Amino acid sequence: MRNMEKTAIPRMLVFASFALAILASLGNAALPGNAPSSLFPHYLLALDFQYASLALLIPFAIVAIAYMASYAFNVPHIRAILQDEALQIIATGAVALTLAGTQLVVDEYTVAVLNGANATGNNITSTMDAASSVLTFLETKTIEVQDNLATVSIALGKEASKSVFCNFMGVGFTIGNCGPFNAYRGSLTAAMFTTSTALADTYAQEYLLSLARNYAFSILIPLGLFLRCFKVSRAAGGSLIAIGFGFYTVFPAVILATDNLLQDSSVALPSALPLVGTCDPMETNAAAARGDFIDYGTSLVAYDQAESIEYFVLVRVLFMSILNLIITLSFIRAFAHMIGSDIDVSSLARIS
Repeated sequence: MRNMEKTAIPRMLVFASFALAILASLGNAALPGNAPSSLFPHYLLALDFQYASLALLIPFAIVAIAYMASYAFNVPHIRAILQDEALQIIATGAVALTLAGTQLVVDEYTVAVLNGANATGNNITSTMDAASSVLTFLETKTIEVQDNLATVSIALGKEASKSVFCNFMGVGFTIGNCGPFNAYRGSLTAAMFTTSTALADTYAQEYLLSLARNYAFSILIPLGLFLRCFKVSRAAGGSLIAIGFGFYTVFPAVILATDNLLQDSSVALPSALPLVGTCDPMETNAAAARGDFIDYGTSLVAYDQAESIEYFVLVRVLFMSILNLIITLSFIRAFAHMIGSDIDVSSLARIS
């Protein structure tokens, strides 16, 4: 027993020193932001690796202390378990490096493509910035369509409300030559509702990008790395890693791909609907009033004009937002399965 204690004490001291060294390094973890900017490109500095490094160092220190305790309290049967946990921590570190490397490659490729196409806007240094720029453009154009529909509907209501009341020998009657224009307002209301839905989807995508930009590499992925280091929480950790990486890297890339690869550049942007002309409520010729009504309806449903608005709102904004989320959720499920987790995204896909 004494020989065993003599052997265990040096091992205990070695592992204790190793664990304390790791714990001491937690507060002074080297960050890319503290290094010279020439060593790290701008898109690398955008990623915060502080929490990710802590998420790996803390479990490693816990395993090291537990391994030390197995010698101190003579419980050798847990050492195999601790060795397996240490291997999982190393594997988790490899996952973290893969995520960071993939993100850097995607950002570098995106910026290079945009620069080559002379499409780089202000402050676009990553895929996230480029996707945000695309969504801002779609939001601006959708608001323009919405404002145009509201302006046309208001002008149409004002003209349609004009009428003349006549009183002849105690008998009163109303001439409503402008009233039929109200028939077009129902379609304009439906178009306004669809445009508002498309705008809400654009806002939702911008909100998801904002959440991913602020919390993916600072909360979700580090927390996922920490949980994946332990067997009891490995599935939850893999899910958080997949969700954070999916919305930070894949979602912006999908937005750029669907908007640039699936859109026909020859299709014109939505054009403004024409305003109704001034209606004369005192027009006594019913044929003339009917002709004005038909002429304005024909101008509203002109093919090129209707196609540009419908394609932009229904396809480029509304349908693509659904497709972007479905592709991202599919990737999250596949990636989570690769790193030892399983996510049921069928209900989320139905919502999207």
